[in-house]
Amino acid sequence: MPLFRTLFLLATLLLLAACQSTGETRPSGPLPAQLSATADPSVKGQRLTWGGSVIRVKNLQDRTLVEIMAYPLDNEGRPRTGQKSQGRFIADYKGFLEPAEYPVGRLVTVTGSVLGYMDGKVGEADYRYPVLQADEIRVWENRQSGGWNRPAVSVGVGVGGGSDGGWSNIGIGIGF
Repeated sequence: MPLFRTLFLLATLLLLAACQSTGETRPSGPLPAQLSATADPSVKGQRLTWGGSVIRVKNLQDRTLVEIMAYPLDNEGRPRTGQKSQGRFIADYKGFLEPAEYPVGRLVTVTGSVLGYMDGKVGEADYRYPVLQADEIRVWENRQSGGWNRPAVSVGVGVGGGSDGGWSNIGIGIGF
């Protein structure tokens, strides 16, 4: 019977380890910096989700262009600004976006199809921006620094030995 318990415990631990998340959403396609460097035309029409920090908002006659510094996304789709940037992109939104709601530094996640490329400048340097047709823009509230972002869950396993030299106790606990 102790062998069965041990095997059950190991199987449970392996299952829990397999369910562990890295906390980062992997992009489904190329990164903005990759497209900026290659200007690959084959991605036109591909639906992607990128996120980052707003750099600039420009309202035109019938649409709004939002320049965004891209960052990796966490498992909720929120940009992880503590990570290395992934280049810049333009979100092309049909309609008017209020610039006051998209100030510099505001975190956003954009989902849409690649429209193509737009040439521009970053300072004095030429830059080719990949452009997403912004079908969905999620605006994130800025978090307070130094606080808990979400609850943490941990799993602990305890094993005790009996006086007869065999396993006498096995326990599993979950803490919040």
